[in-house]
Amino acid sequence: MDQTTEPKKKNANVELLRIITMIMVTMLHALGKSDLLLPMNDIDSVNGWLAWGLEILSICAVNVFMLISGYFMINSRFKLGRLFEIILETMFYSLAPLLVFLAFGKVTSEDLSIYSLLQYFAPIHMDTYWFITAYVVTYLLSPFLSAGIHSMEKKQLRTVILCLLAYECFIISISPVKYVVDDEGYTFLWYCIVFLIGAYFRKYGFRFLDKSYKGSLVYFAACVLIYAETAVLYWVMGLTGRLKDFTMATLHYNQFLVLMAAIGIFAAFLHAKPLGGKVAKLICAISPLALGVYLLQENLKLRFEWQGWFGLKGSLSESMPLFLLRLLGAVIGMFLLGIAVDALRSILFKAVQRIFSKAKDTAK
Repeated sequence: MDQTTEPKKKNANVELLRIITMIMVTMLHALGKSDLLLPMNDIDSVNGWLAWGLEILSICAVNVFMLISGYFMINSRFKLGRLFEIILETMFYSLAPLLVFLAFGKVTSEDLSIYSLLQYFAPIHMDTYWFITAYVVTYLLSPFLSAGIHSMEKKQLRTVILCLLAYECFIISISPVKYVVDDEGYTFLWYCIVFLIGAYFRKYGFRFLDKSYKGSLVYFAACVLIYAETAVLYWVMGLTGRLKDFTMATLHYNQFLVLMAAIGIFAAFLHAKPLGGKVAKLICAISPLALGVYLLQENLKLRFEWQGWFGLKGSLSESMPLFLLRLLGAVIGMFLLGIAVDALRSILFKAVQRIFSKAKDTAK
């Protein structure tokens, strides 16, 4: 979700992928928080299977953002201003909706408890937006990561990455029990590992993913395998009554197949025919606003509410065309709303920045 390159250096293909993956994140939030993912052994309609298919096609999105960060940040300097920008943007989306709800009398006593207020006023430390918390820590560590990567030989770096993956991914992906250290890919440790993979990709590439079509094949093959593995786990659970807590484990961010899907789609866009002209300019103008889409829809007051705006809850019983139209309409609608809100937020921030710059110049 990070934008680390200057506009003139932006890769329109990757910026398009950034936009698509934010749409995928919105799809994940639409499906998971509308109770549209029924246990596979209870599905009795095409809509139920379709919902799972869209979930699995989208599940690699967060890892893709991590790969993009590592790919670009490996050659970027640490900027304190960029860190403050991320924190201020997060604070804006944490507090602004709360103030709107407060103005309309839609705030409960629970919203004003000490713990809730800490979540609103200290979203980084309270893990209100887990991705932002992980990103901030990784960004703080990025100078050390970059220095280490540049000082290591290719074989050394590959060995370190493989060892980290063995600890945080490989063993966990095949284990029938949950380990205490398994955070399901929701902390900065997993972000740092995928960051390293993105950086390795930038420095050395992957020979088996040197063509766009190869990346696409890896992405779709990984998604098919995730679907099959999930279906088998549900079948075993229905047959034996066991593994109930592991039916969704195939969709954790630190699962091997989820990682491979992310690497595949990243390679597919990276090696695709470069976009240019007005289309590329439009994509590069929209992509910096994508983070606002995530921050808006995951605000504490909105994260379980916006799905209801589009009537998603209970929509599985509708006809398949209507269900698909409603779901895609909700995802695109929420994405466009987030882009519009963040465009206004960006204008506001630039205006405030100009005021402070003038005040500073006057003081001199």
